[in-house]
Amino acid sequence: MRFLRIFWIVPLLSLLWFRTPYDTSTDLQKWMDPQSKKIHVLATTRMCASLVEKVGGDRVHVWTLIDEDLDPHSYQLVKGDKEKFRRADLVVANGLHLEHGRSLSALLKKSKTLFLGDRIYAQSPGLFLPMDEGLDPHFWMDVSLFSKSVPYIVEALQQIDPDHSGEYAIRGGELLLELDQLDHKIRVRMSKIPLEKRYLVTSHDAFQYFARRYLVDNGALGDFKDHFFAPEGVSPDGQIGAIDIQKIIQHVVKNRVLVVFAESNISKDSLNKILEACHAQGVELRLSKTDLYADSMGEESYIKMMEHNSKVIQQELTLEYGDE
Repeated sequence: MRFLRIFWIVPLLSLLWFRTPYDTSTDLQKWMDPQSKKIHVLATTRMCASLVEKVGGDRVHVWTLIDEDLDPHSYQLVKGDKEKFRRADLVVANGLHLEHGRSLSALLKKSKTLFLGDRIYAQSPGLFLPMDEGLDPHFWMDVSLFSKSVPYIVEALQQIDPDHSGEYAIRGGELLLELDQLDHKIRVRMSKIPLEKRYLVTSHDAFQYFARRYLVDNGALGDFKDHFFAPEGVSPDGQIGAIDIQKIIQHVVKNRVLVVFAESNISKDSLNKILEACHAQGVELRLSKTDLYADSMGEESYIKMMEHNSKVIQQELTLEYGDE
């Protein structure tokens, strides 16, 4: 009898071992199904996908092109990606050259792509921040700015499915209300941090918009730039050198920064170099207990992502880790 129990348990354990939280291949097969009556949307990032899912509800089937552990700045097409573009009724991208990998960028331009950042920029260029020779593409870090994407998503879905235009308009309005409440909540949360402690040092330059909106009281250019620093620039594939490290140490000492924040999908190598250099010079600095989400979003929604980031930043900068 004991042998029989083992005989049945071993195959069962093997099934559990190889089972993932969701079967990606099966999910993709469903999304690619030509018989499906839903609107098939291909989103480049989870942040874009999250908004589309909220507006579209059960009338859309959304697939995210760039996995959570990959860099949207440098993503190149892989086998099967072109088929996804052909299957999509709508492609939604962040835009502002976030997705600037050569093969992906070329296909996005050829496809029926809604570039959210570009559409908003065309109407309100003054809301966007410069970065190197272009614009900072990480505008989702300012909830009030990213929320301006919603009307364009509503419009795109209405054009594809005019019979249900009213539903998309209603859900879009509900989402705008949620995002407005989230924006207010983050502003209140950050205001609880003393201004002299609102200094954010992260892996790469993804938090400019967050700093402008939430870390200073008036959002003036000079003010918020003093409150944010990143060693690796707009794209996290840069190399950090001795001069960069020394600049960061000067910033840390000048502003009495005590913590640097890691990001979920970026190597901690550069931050560890900074920590080692600081400790060698007798400068006290530590790594955050919890990673932030920047170019990735985790398993939750965009709203949950921004809730997470704001909580972690408040807790780390005030050293208060109680539940809210």
